Amino acid sequence: MRHHILALAALSLVLAGCGTETPAAPQPAPAPATTTTAQPTTTVPPATSATPTTTPPSTNPNPPAPPSSKVRDCFDGDCTLLLSKPTTIPLDAKRFHYSSMRVTAFSADSLSFAVTYPQGGGTQSSIGPGLGSASFGFRGSPSIEVGLTLVDGKPALVLQPGPIT
Repeated sequence: MRHHILALAALSLVLAGCGTETPAAPQPAPAPATTTTAQPTTTVPPATSATPTTTPPSTNPNPPAPPSSKVRDCFDGDCTLLLSKPTTIPLDAKRFHYSSMRVTAFSADSLSFAVTYPQGGGTQSSIGPGLGSASFGFRGSPSIEVGLTLVDGKPALVLQPGPIT
């Protein structure tokens, strides 16, 4: 009987693993959570010969103004100006702080412009096709977003009032 008790005790120790557990296989770390931001959808009217074409979407929620060949249409900072030569565009200085901007060069692929500061100096920029590719503004005044588009295959400057800077 003594042999049976010793055998049972030895068997119990073997089965119990002497009180230690076999470590579990490591579990893979959970995959990091990903966040997806929905892009705003915009409704684009069908293209006609009187509307800008081949233009990437703008960050400005307002549609571009109808095409015009009159620089005075840009005075309020909201125009699509058909370009035939470098030109100076008068702006409402009371509203935007700047009295004008000058388109210095353009093609179907790029537009260069300059803005002279009222206190002296200025800035120049070159952009590719798109709306709102560049902007300029002064503290406390609305900015002016600048873009380049094609209207019937011809380059056009796009100006849109932006947020107050």
